[in-house]
Amino acid sequence: MPHPIRSRLSRKLLLAIGLPSLALGLVGVLYLVNETHEVAPGMWGVLLALVVLLALVMSALHLLAVRLLVEQPLARIIASLKRAEQGGFLLRVPVESEDELGELARSFNSALATITDLHARRLEDAESMESMQRELALNARLEAQHRLLDETNRRLEGRLRELTVLSDLARTLNSTLALDELLPFVTELVGRTLGFEAFALLLVDEPSGDLVVRSMFGMSGVVGERIAPGAGLAGWSGKERQLLLVRDTREDARFPVERWTRGHHGSALAVPMIVQGECVGVLDFFRPVVDAFGDDEVRFLQSVASQAAMAIANARLHERAVALSLTDALTGLHNRRSLFARLELELERSERFSHACAVAMVDVDHFKEINDAHGHLAGDATLRRVGELLGGAVRKIDTVARYGGEEFALVLPRADRAAALEVAEKVSQLVAATPLEHDAGQPGGKITISVGVATFPDDARDLATLVDSADAALFAAKRAGRNTAVAFAPGMRENPGRRRDVRHTAQVEPGGV
Repeated sequence: MPHPIRSRLSRKLLLAIGLPSLALGLVGVLYLVNETHEVAPGMWGVLLALVVLLALVMSALHLLAVRLLVEQPLARIIASLKRAEQGGFLLRVPVESEDELGELARSFNSALATITDLHARRLEDAESMESMQRELALNARLEAQHRLLDETNRRLEGRLRELTVLSDLARTLNSTLALDELLPFVTELVGRTLGFEAFALLLVDEPSGDLVVRSMFGMSGVVGERIAPGAGLAGWSGKERQLLLVRDTREDARFPVERWTRGHHGSALAVPMIVQGECVGVLDFFRPVVDAFGDDEVRFLQSVASQAAMAIANARLHERAVALSLTDALTGLHNRRSLFARLELELERSERFSHACAVAMVDVDHFKEINDAHGHLAGDATLRRVGELLGGAVRKIDTVARYGGEEFALVLPRADRAAALEVAEKVSQLVAATPLEHDAGQPGGKITISVGVATFPDDARDLATLVDSADAALFAAKRAGRNTAVAFAPGMRENPGRRRDVRHTAQVEPGGV
Protein backbone atom coordinates (compact mmCIF):
# COMPACT_ATOMS: atom_id res chain seq x y z
CA MET A 1 0.00 0.00 0.00
CA PRO A 2 1.46 3.44 -0.93
CA HIS A 3 2.67 5.64 1.89
CA PRO A 4 0.24 8.65 2.37
CA ILE A 5 3.09 11.18 2.42
CA ARG A 6 5.97 9.65 0.46
CA SER A 7 3.73 8.82 -2.51
CA ARG A 8 2.63 12.46 -3.13
CA LEU A 9 4.97 15.34 -3.99
CA SER A 10 2.45 18.00 -2.77
CA ARG A 11 2.33 16.46 0.68
CA LYS A 12 6.09 16.36 0.85
CA LEU A 13 6.25 20.06 -0.09
CA LEU A 14 3.47 20.91 2.42
CA LEU A 15 5.36 19.22 5.17
CA ALA A 16 8.65 20.69 4.00
CA ILE A 17 7.28 24.30 3.91
CA GLY A 18 4.09 24.30 6.07
CA LEU A 19 5.50 22.75 9.25
CA PRO A 20 8.42 25.20 9.48
CA SER A 21 6.01 28.09 8.76
CA LEU A 22 3.54 26.84 11.43
CA ALA A 23 6.35 26.47 13.90
CA LEU A 24 7.62 29.97 13.12
CA GLY A 25 4.07 31.38 13.53
CA LEU A 26 3.62 29.65 16.88
CA VAL A 27 6.96 31.04 18.05
CA GLY A 28 5.84 34.54 17.00
CA VAL A 29 2.50 34.15 18.76
CA LEU A 30 4.23 32.97 21.91
CA TYR A 31 6.56 35.93 21.73
CA LEU A 32 3.70 38.39 21.30
CA VAL A 33 1.78 36.74 24.11
CA ASN A 34 4.77 36.98 26.34
CA GLU A 35 5.25 40.68 25.51
CA THR A 36 1.62 41.69 25.65
CA HIS A 37 0.12 39.55 28.39
CA GLU A 38 0.35 42.39 30.81
CA VAL A 39 -1.06 44.98 28.40
CA ALA A 40 -3.70 42.76 26.69
CA PRO A 41 -4.17 39.47 28.45
CA GLY A 42 -6.86 38.19 25.99
CA MET A 43 -4.90 38.99 22.82
CA TRP A 44 -3.02 35.66 22.59
CA GLY A 45 -6.16 33.66 21.82
CA VAL A 46 -7.04 35.92 18.93
CA LEU A 47 -3.51 35.82 17.62
CA LEU A 48 -3.41 32.09 17.91
CA ALA A 49 -6.64 31.76 15.96
CA LEU A 50 -5.31 34.12 13.30
CA VAL A 51 -2.10 32.14 13.04
CA VAL A 52 -4.00 28.86 12.66
CA LEU A 53 -6.31 30.39 10.10
CA LEU A 54 -3.38 31.82 8.19
CA ALA A 55 -1.64 28.44 8.28
CA LEU A 56 -4.73 26.73 6.93
CA VAL A 57 -5.16 29.26 4.12
CA MET A 58 -1.49 29.11 3.18
CA SER A 59 -1.59 25.30 3.18
CA ALA A 60 -4.64 25.31 0.91
CA LEU A 61 -3.02 27.79 -1.45
CA HIS A 62 0.17 25.85 -1.37
CA LEU A 63 -1.63 22.61 -2.15
CA LEU A 64 -3.51 24.21 -5.04
CA ALA A 65 -0.35 25.75 -6.49
CA VAL A 66 1.58 22.51 -6.24
CA ARG A 67 -1.25 20.56 -7.86
CA LEU A 68 -1.65 23.03 -10.73
CA LEU A 69 1.98 23.88 -11.30
CA VAL A 70 3.75 20.61 -10.39
CA GLU A 71 1.55 17.57 -9.92
CA GLN A 72 -0.60 17.84 -13.03
CA PRO A 73 2.34 18.50 -15.44
CA LEU A 74 4.24 15.71 -13.78
CA ALA A 75 1.21 13.44 -14.04
CA ARG A 76 1.01 14.15 -17.78
CA ILE A 77 4.72 13.41 -18.14
CA ILE A 78 4.33 10.21 -16.13
CA ALA A 79 1.34 9.13 -18.22
CA SER A 80 3.39 9.75 -21.37
CA LEU A 81 6.23 7.71 -19.94
CA LYS A 82 3.88 4.88 -19.22
CA ARG A 83 2.47 4.98 -22.75
CA ALA A 84 6.04 5.08 -24.10
CA GLU A 85 6.82 2.12 -21.86
CA GLN A 86 3.96 0.28 -23.58
CA GLY A 87 5.39 1.13 -27.03
CA GLY A 88 3.86 4.50 -27.84
CA PHE A 89 7.11 6.09 -28.98
CA LEU A 90 5.43 8.48 -31.42
CA LEU A 91 3.51 10.57 -28.79
CA ARG A 92 4.95 13.84 -27.47
CA VAL A 93 4.41 15.69 -24.13
CA PRO A 94 3.13 19.29 -24.51
CA VAL A 95 5.67 21.84 -23.28
CA GLU A 96 3.47 24.09 -21.02
CA SER A 97 6.12 26.24 -19.34
CA GLU A 98 9.67 27.42 -19.56
CA ASP A 99 10.61 26.18 -16.12
CA GLU A 100 12.21 22.92 -15.11
CA LEU A 101 9.02 21.01 -15.89
CA GLY A 102 9.05 22.44 -19.41
CA GLU A 103 12.71 21.52 -19.72
CA LEU A 104 11.83 18.03 -18.45
CA ALA A 105 9.07 17.78 -21.06
CA ARG A 106 11.45 18.86 -23.81
CA SER A 107 14.09 16.41 -22.62
CA PHE A 108 11.45 13.73 -22.42
CA ASN A 109 10.31 14.49 -25.98
CA SER A 110 13.91 14.44 -27.18
CA ALA A 111 14.46 11.11 -25.45
CA LEU A 112 11.28 9.75 -27.05
CA ALA A 113 12.44 10.95 -30.46
CA THR A 114 15.79 9.27 -29.91
CA ILE A 115 14.06 6.11 -28.73
CA THR A 116 11.76 6.28 -31.73
CA ASP A 117 14.75 6.59 -34.05
CA LEU A 118 16.50 3.74 -32.29
CA HIS A 119 13.36 1.64 -32.46
CA ALA A 120 12.93 2.46 -36.15
CA ARG A 121 16.57 1.58 -36.72
CA ARG A 122 16.12 -1.61 -34.75
CA LEU A 123 13.12 -2.50 -36.89
CA GLU A 124 15.07 -1.63 -40.00
CA ASP A 125 18.04 -3.64 -38.74
CA ALA A 126 15.78 -6.53 -37.87
CA GLU A 127 14.18 -6.36 -41.31
CA SER A 128 17.61 -6.00 -42.90
CA MET A 129 18.88 -8.91 -40.84
CA GLU A 130 15.87 -10.99 -41.81
CA SER A 131 16.36 -10.00 -45.42
CA MET A 132 20.05 -10.83 -45.13
CA GLN A 133 19.23 -14.19 -43.58
CA ARG A 134 16.77 -14.88 -46.38
CA GLU A 135 19.42 -13.85 -48.89
CA LEU A 136 22.03 -16.02 -47.17
CA ALA A 137 19.62 -18.94 -47.14
CA LEU A 138 18.84 -18.32 -50.81
CA ASN A 139 22.55 -18.05 -51.59
CA ALA A 140 23.16 -21.27 -49.69
CA ARG A 141 20.44 -23.01 -51.69
CA LEU A 142 21.77 -21.55 -54.91
CA GLU A 143 25.29 -22.59 -54.01
CA ALA A 144 24.07 -26.10 -53.19
CA GLN A 145 22.21 -26.20 -56.49
CA HIS A 146 25.32 -24.92 -58.27
CA ARG A 147 27.41 -27.61 -56.62
CA LEU A 148 24.82 -30.19 -57.59
CA LEU A 149 24.73 -28.79 -61.11
CA ASP A 150 28.54 -28.76 -61.31
CA GLU A 151 28.66 -32.32 -60.03
CA THR A 152 25.98 -33.33 -62.52
CA ASN A 153 27.84 -31.56 -65.33
CA ARG A 154 31.06 -33.20 -64.25
CA ARG A 155 29.41 -36.61 -64.29
CA LEU A 156 27.76 -35.89 -67.61
CA GLU A 157 31.08 -34.74 -69.05
CA GLY A 158 32.75 -37.86 -67.70
CA ARG A 159 29.96 -40.02 -69.06
CA LEU A 160 30.15 -38.24 -72.42
CA ARG A 161 33.91 -38.75 -72.46
CA GLU A 162 33.44 -42.42 -71.62
CA LEU A 163 30.80 -42.82 -74.34
CA THR A 164 33.10 -41.04 -76.80
CA VAL A 165 35.97 -43.34 -75.84
CA LEU A 166 33.72 -46.39 -76.14
CA SER A 167 32.48 -45.16 -79.52
CA ASP A 168 36.03 -44.58 -80.75
CA LEU A 169 37.04 -47.91 -79.30
CA ALA A 170 34.16 -49.73 -81.00
CA ARG A 171 34.80 -47.98 -84.30
CA THR A 172 38.52 -48.72 -84.24
CA LEU A 173 38.15 -52.27 -82.98
CA ASN A 174 35.56 -53.00 -85.65
CA SER A 175 37.76 -51.52 -88.36
CA THR A 176 40.26 -54.37 -88.26
CA LEU A 177 40.18 -58.10 -87.66
CA ALA A 178 43.91 -58.41 -87.16
CA LEU A 179 44.66 -59.27 -83.54
CA ASP A 180 48.19 -57.82 -83.76
CA GLU A 181 46.66 -54.45 -84.68
CA LEU A 182 43.94 -54.54 -82.01
CA LEU A 183 46.12 -55.17 -78.98
CA PRO A 184 48.48 -52.15 -79.38
CA PHE A 185 45.46 -49.90 -79.87
CA VAL A 186 43.76 -51.13 -76.69
CA THR A 187 47.02 -50.69 -74.77
CA GLU A 188 47.47 -47.16 -76.09
CA LEU A 189 43.86 -46.20 -75.35
CA VAL A 190 43.74 -47.61 -71.83
CA GLY A 191 47.31 -46.80 -70.84
CA ARG A 192 47.83 -43.30 -72.19
CA THR A 193 44.44 -41.89 -73.19
CA LEU A 194 42.63 -42.90 -70.00
CA GLY A 195 45.65 -42.21 -67.79
CA PHE A 196 46.30 -45.53 -66.05
CA GLU A 197 49.78 -45.65 -64.56
CA ALA A 198 50.13 -49.43 -64.93
CA PHE A 199 48.16 -51.74 -67.18
CA ALA A 200 48.53 -55.18 -68.75
CA LEU A 201 46.46 -57.03 -71.33
CA LEU A 202 46.48 -60.80 -71.02
CA LEU A 203 44.87 -63.27 -73.43
CA VAL A 204 43.86 -66.85 -72.76
CA ASP A 205 45.97 -69.40 -74.61
CA GLU A 206 43.28 -71.79 -75.83
CA PRO A 207 45.30 -75.04 -75.84
CA SER A 208 46.71 -74.64 -72.30
CA GLY A 209 44.24 -72.25 -70.68
CA ASP A 210 47.12 -70.09 -69.41
CA LEU A 211 46.94 -66.30 -69.45
CA VAL A 212 49.65 -64.86 -71.71
CA VAL A 213 50.81 -61.25 -71.35
CA ARG A 214 50.32 -59.74 -74.81
CA SER A 215 50.92 -56.05 -74.06
CA MET A 216 51.86 -53.86 -71.08
CA PHE A 217 51.99 -50.22 -70.04
CA GLY A 218 53.90 -48.99 -67.00
CA MET A 219 54.54 -52.46 -65.54
CA SER A 220 57.78 -54.37 -65.16
CA GLY A 221 56.59 -57.74 -66.46
CA VAL A 222 57.62 -59.42 -69.69
CA VAL A 223 55.44 -59.70 -72.79
CA GLY A 224 54.86 -63.39 -73.46
CA GLU A 225 54.99 -64.33 -69.77
CA ARG A 226 52.47 -66.99 -68.80
CA ILE A 227 50.20 -67.06 -65.76
CA ALA A 228 48.54 -70.31 -64.77
CA PRO A 229 44.76 -70.33 -64.25
CA GLY A 230 43.96 -69.10 -60.74
CA ALA A 231 47.44 -67.65 -60.11
CA GLY A 232 47.55 -64.04 -58.95
CA LEU A 233 44.75 -61.54 -59.34
CA ALA A 234 44.51 -61.83 -63.11
CA GLY A 235 44.63 -65.63 -63.00
CA TRP A 236 41.82 -65.75 -60.42
CA SER A 237 39.70 -63.27 -62.38
CA GLY A 238 40.16 -65.20 -65.62
CA LYS A 239 39.43 -68.57 -64.05
CA GLU A 240 36.37 -67.42 -62.09
CA ARG A 241 35.24 -65.02 -64.86
CA GLN A 242 34.60 -62.37 -62.22
CA LEU A 243 35.83 -58.83 -61.66
CA LEU A 244 38.34 -58.59 -58.82
CA LEU A 245 38.98 -55.25 -57.07
CA VAL A 246 41.67 -55.07 -54.38
CA ARG A 247 41.50 -51.67 -52.69
CA ASP A 248 44.77 -52.24 -50.78
CA THR A 249 47.23 -54.79 -52.19
CA ARG A 250 48.91 -55.13 -48.80
CA GLU A 251 45.82 -57.02 -47.68
CA ASP A 252 45.86 -59.56 -50.53
CA ALA A 253 48.77 -62.00 -50.73
CA ARG A 254 47.84 -62.92 -54.30
CA PHE A 255 49.20 -59.62 -55.60
CA PRO A 256 52.78 -60.12 -56.92
CA VAL A 257 54.06 -56.70 -55.93
CA GLU A 258 57.74 -57.37 -56.66
CA ARG A 259 56.95 -58.98 -59.96
CA TRP A 260 54.78 -56.30 -61.53
CA THR A 261 55.09 -52.95 -59.73
CA ARG A 262 58.71 -52.80 -58.56
CA GLY A 263 57.77 -53.24 -54.92
CA HIS A 264 55.00 -50.64 -54.79
CA HIS A 265 51.63 -51.27 -53.13
CA GLY A 266 48.34 -49.58 -53.92
CA SER A 267 45.07 -50.74 -55.45
CA ALA A 268 44.59 -53.28 -58.24
CA LEU A 269 41.72 -54.20 -60.55
CA ALA A 270 41.37 -57.28 -62.77
CA VAL A 271 38.55 -57.17 -65.31
CA PRO A 272 37.81 -60.37 -67.28
CA MET A 273 36.95 -60.07 -70.96
CA ILE A 274 33.90 -62.31 -71.36
CA VAL A 275 32.20 -63.33 -74.62
CA GLN A 276 29.22 -65.67 -74.47
CA GLY A 277 30.23 -66.88 -71.03
CA GLU A 278 33.83 -67.63 -72.01
CA CYS A 279 36.85 -65.63 -70.85
CA VAL A 280 39.15 -64.57 -73.70
CA GLY A 281 41.50 -62.54 -71.52
CA VAL A 282 41.92 -60.13 -68.60
CA LEU A 283 42.58 -56.39 -68.33
CA ASP A 284 44.83 -55.89 -65.30
CA PHE A 285 45.15 -52.38 -63.75
CA PHE A 286 47.28 -50.99 -60.92
CA ARG A 287 47.59 -47.61 -59.20
CA PRO A 288 50.07 -46.87 -56.40
CA VAL A 289 47.28 -45.36 -54.27
CA VAL A 290 44.93 -47.16 -51.90
CA ASP A 291 41.27 -47.26 -53.02
CA ALA A 292 42.02 -45.56 -56.35
CA PHE A 293 39.20 -47.08 -58.44
CA GLY A 294 35.74 -45.54 -58.08
CA ASP A 295 32.50 -47.33 -58.87
CA ASP A 296 31.89 -45.28 -62.04
CA GLU A 297 35.40 -46.01 -63.27
CA VAL A 298 35.02 -49.73 -62.58
CA ARG A 299 31.77 -49.82 -64.57
CA PHE A 300 33.43 -47.94 -67.42
CA LEU A 301 36.36 -50.35 -67.51
CA GLN A 302 33.91 -53.25 -67.62
CA SER A 303 32.41 -51.65 -70.73
CA VAL A 304 35.89 -51.28 -72.22
CA ALA A 305 36.58 -54.95 -71.42
CA SER A 306 33.32 -55.99 -73.09
CA GLN A 307 34.17 -54.03 -76.25
CA ALA A 308 37.70 -55.40 -76.31
CA ALA A 309 36.47 -58.95 -75.67
CA MET A 310 34.06 -58.82 -78.59
CA ALA A 311 36.74 -57.44 -80.91
CA ILE A 312 39.28 -60.04 -79.78
CA ALA A 313 36.75 -62.84 -80.22
CA ASN A 314 35.92 -61.57 -83.72
CA ALA A 315 39.62 -61.34 -84.59
CA ARG A 316 40.19 -64.89 -83.41
CA LEU A 317 37.18 -66.12 -85.38
CA HIS A 318 38.57 -64.33 -88.39
CA GLU A 319 41.97 -65.95 -87.86
CA ARG A 320 40.29 -69.35 -87.64
CA ALA A 321 38.24 -68.66 -90.75
CA VAL A 322 41.33 -67.54 -92.65
CA ALA A 323 43.24 -70.54 -91.37
CA LEU A 324 40.43 -72.85 -92.45
CA SER A 325 40.25 -71.22 -95.86
CA LEU A 326 44.01 -71.66 -96.29
CA THR A 327 44.42 -75.02 -94.56
CA ASP A 328 43.70 -78.52 -95.74
CA ALA A 329 41.20 -80.07 -93.36
CA LEU A 330 42.71 -83.57 -93.56
CA THR A 331 46.43 -82.92 -93.17
CA GLY A 332 46.52 -79.46 -91.58
CA LEU A 333 48.89 -78.29 -94.34
CA HIS A 334 48.36 -75.35 -96.66
CA ASN A 335 45.62 -76.00 -99.19
CA ARG A 336 45.62 -75.27 -102.90
CA ARG A 337 44.44 -71.66 -102.39
CA SER A 338 47.19 -70.91 -99.90
CA LEU A 339 49.77 -72.68 -102.07
CA PHE A 340 49.21 -70.44 -105.07
CA ALA A 341 49.02 -67.28 -102.96
CA ARG A 342 52.37 -68.12 -101.36
CA LEU A 343 53.91 -69.19 -104.67
CA GLU A 344 52.80 -65.97 -106.34
CA LEU A 345 54.40 -63.94 -103.54
CA GLU A 346 57.66 -65.90 -103.73
CA LEU A 347 57.87 -65.50 -107.51
CA GLU A 348 57.45 -61.74 -107.14
CA ARG A 349 60.29 -61.69 -104.62
CA SER A 350 62.46 -63.86 -106.85
CA GLU A 351 61.94 -61.54 -109.76
CA ARG A 352 62.55 -58.41 -107.66
CA PHE A 353 65.75 -59.69 -106.02
CA SER A 354 66.94 -61.90 -108.94
CA HIS A 355 67.17 -65.19 -107.11
CA ALA A 356 65.79 -68.62 -107.95
CA CYS A 357 62.65 -70.28 -106.62
CA ALA A 358 61.66 -73.93 -107.00
CA VAL A 359 58.46 -75.97 -106.89
CA ALA A 360 58.35 -79.69 -106.14
CA MET A 361 55.27 -81.80 -106.93
CA VAL A 362 54.93 -84.94 -104.75
CA ASP A 363 52.69 -87.96 -105.39
CA VAL A 364 52.17 -90.98 -103.13
CA ASP A 365 52.95 -94.07 -105.17
CA HIS A 366 50.24 -96.70 -105.62
CA PHE A 367 47.88 -94.79 -103.34
CA LYS A 368 44.81 -96.39 -104.92
CA GLU A 369 45.97 -99.80 -103.68
CA ILE A 370 45.99 -98.50 -100.07
CA ASN A 371 42.38 -97.31 -100.38
CA ASP A 372 41.28 -100.49 -102.11
CA ALA A 373 43.00 -102.80 -99.63
CA HIS A 374 42.47 -100.94 -96.35
CA GLY A 375 39.75 -98.40 -96.99
CA HIS A 376 39.68 -94.63 -97.21
CA LEU A 377 40.38 -94.11 -93.50
CA ALA A 378 43.71 -95.88 -93.97
CA GLY A 379 44.35 -93.73 -97.03
CA ASP A 380 43.62 -90.59 -95.05
CA ALA A 381 45.96 -91.70 -92.25
CA THR A 382 48.70 -92.33 -94.81
CA LEU A 383 48.26 -88.87 -96.32
CA ARG A 384 48.45 -87.24 -92.87
CA ARG A 385 51.64 -89.13 -92.04
CA VAL A 386 53.29 -88.30 -95.35
CA GLY A 387 52.33 -84.64 -94.83
CA GLU A 388 53.98 -84.69 -91.37
CA LEU A 389 57.18 -86.17 -92.87
CA LEU A 390 57.29 -83.55 -95.61
CA GLY A 391 56.70 -80.68 -93.16
CA GLY A 392 59.46 -81.92 -90.86
CA ALA A 393 62.01 -82.29 -93.65
CA VAL A 394 61.94 -78.77 -95.14
CA ARG A 395 63.07 -75.34 -93.95
CA LYS A 396 60.87 -72.88 -92.03
CA ILE A 397 60.73 -70.60 -95.06
CA ASP A 398 59.49 -73.45 -97.27
CA THR A 399 55.80 -74.17 -97.80
CA VAL A 400 54.25 -77.63 -97.78
CA ALA A 401 50.74 -77.91 -99.23
CA ARG A 402 48.29 -80.59 -100.20
CA TYR A 403 47.71 -80.06 -103.90
CA GLY A 404 44.82 -82.48 -104.27
CA GLY A 405 44.09 -86.20 -103.83
CA GLU A 406 47.35 -87.93 -103.00
CA GLU A 407 49.46 -85.08 -104.39
CA PHE A 408 51.50 -82.55 -102.37
CA ALA A 409 53.48 -79.51 -103.42
CA LEU A 410 56.58 -77.84 -101.97
CA VAL A 411 57.49 -74.18 -102.51
CA LEU A 412 61.24 -73.72 -102.00
CA PRO A 413 62.27 -70.02 -101.96
CA ARG A 414 65.87 -69.19 -102.98
CA ALA A 415 66.47 -72.75 -104.17
CA ASP A 416 68.07 -73.41 -107.59
CA ARG A 417 67.80 -76.67 -109.53
CA ALA A 418 70.51 -78.47 -107.56
CA ALA A 419 69.19 -77.39 -104.16
CA ALA A 420 65.60 -78.25 -105.09
CA LEU A 421 66.58 -81.67 -106.43
CA GLU A 422 68.53 -82.30 -103.21
CA VAL A 423 65.43 -81.53 -101.13
CA ALA A 424 63.31 -83.76 -103.39
CA GLU A 425 65.66 -86.69 -103.02
CA LYS A 426 65.84 -86.09 -99.24
CA VAL A 427 62.07 -86.26 -98.74
CA SER A 428 61.76 -89.24 -101.10
CA GLN A 429 64.34 -91.19 -99.13
CA LEU A 430 62.80 -90.09 -95.82
CA VAL A 431 59.35 -91.45 -96.71
CA ALA A 432 60.78 -94.65 -98.04
CA ALA A 433 62.90 -95.17 -94.91
CA THR A 434 60.10 -94.38 -92.44
CA PRO A 435 57.95 -97.37 -91.39
CA LEU A 436 54.30 -96.67 -92.09
CA GLU A 437 51.26 -98.61 -90.96
CA HIS A 438 50.30 -100.05 -94.34
CA ASP A 439 53.75 -100.63 -95.86
CA ALA A 440 53.26 -104.41 -96.12
CA GLY A 441 50.51 -104.16 -98.69
CA GLN A 442 52.47 -101.95 -101.07
CA PRO A 443 54.77 -103.00 -103.93
CA GLY A 444 58.23 -103.44 -102.45
CA GLY A 445 56.79 -103.64 -98.93
CA LYS A 446 56.87 -99.93 -98.24
CA ILE A 447 55.06 -96.71 -99.07
CA THR A 448 57.04 -94.39 -101.35
CA ILE A 449 56.63 -91.07 -103.13
CA SER A 450 57.61 -89.65 -106.50
CA VAL A 451 58.83 -86.05 -106.79
CA GLY A 452 59.08 -83.68 -109.76
CA VAL A 453 61.05 -80.41 -109.53
CA ALA A 454 60.96 -77.20 -111.63
CA THR A 455 62.74 -73.88 -110.99
CA PHE A 456 62.04 -70.23 -111.70
CA PRO A 457 63.16 -68.61 -113.93
CA ASP A 458 65.17 -71.40 -115.62
CA ASP A 459 62.25 -73.73 -116.36
CA ALA A 460 59.38 -71.24 -116.51
CA ARG A 461 58.74 -67.48 -116.36
CA ASP A 462 55.22 -67.55 -114.89
CA LEU A 463 53.36 -69.38 -112.14
CA ALA A 464 51.14 -71.59 -114.29
CA THR A 465 53.99 -72.78 -116.46
CA LEU A 466 56.22 -73.40 -113.44
CA VAL A 467 53.62 -75.62 -111.75
CA ASP A 468 52.93 -77.46 -114.99
CA SER A 469 56.66 -78.02 -115.48
CA ALA A 470 56.96 -79.52 -111.97
CA ASP A 471 53.97 -81.73 -112.73
CA ALA A 472 55.63 -82.84 -115.98
CA ALA A 473 58.77 -83.75 -114.01
CA LEU A 474 56.57 -85.71 -111.54
CA PHE A 475 55.04 -87.63 -114.47
CA ALA A 476 58.55 -88.40 -115.65
CA ALA A 477 59.49 -89.67 -112.15
CA LYS A 478 56.50 -92.02 -112.18
CA ARG A 479 57.41 -93.32 -115.64
CA ALA A 480 60.94 -93.85 -114.40
CA GLY A 481 59.66 -96.40 -111.84
CA ARG A 482 58.44 -94.22 -108.94
CA ASN A 483 60.21 -93.71 -105.58
CA THR A 484 62.52 -91.19 -107.18
CA ALA A 485 63.00 -87.47 -107.74
CA VAL A 486 63.32 -85.95 -111.22
CA ALA A 487 64.15 -82.38 -112.27
CA PHE A 488 62.33 -80.79 -115.19
CA ALA A 489 63.93 -81.01 -118.60
CA PRO A 490 62.78 -79.49 -121.91
CA GLY A 491 60.19 -81.60 -123.70
CA MET A 492 58.66 -83.16 -120.58
CA ARG A 493 55.54 -81.02 -120.79
CA GLU A 494 54.71 -82.39 -124.24
CA ASN A 495 54.75 -86.05 -123.19
CA PRO A 496 51.67 -87.57 -124.89
CA GLY A 497 50.81 -89.81 -121.93
CA ARG A 498 50.43 -86.93 -119.45
CA ARG A 499 46.89 -85.75 -118.91
CA ARG A 500 46.75 -82.26 -117.44
CA ASP A 501 44.78 -79.17 -118.39
CA VAL A 502 47.41 -76.46 -118.25
CA ARG A 503 44.76 -73.73 -118.14
CA HIS A 504 43.60 -74.88 -114.69
CA THR A 505 46.95 -75.85 -113.22
CA ALA A 506 47.46 -72.56 -111.36
CA GLN A 507 43.84 -71.62 -110.89
CA VAL A 508 42.82 -70.88 -107.29
CA GLU A 509 39.56 -72.68 -106.82
CA PRO A 510 37.01 -71.37 -104.28
CA GLY A 511 37.36 -73.22 -101.02
CA GLY A 512 40.58 -74.96 -102.01
CA VAL A 513 41.21 -78.62 -101.23
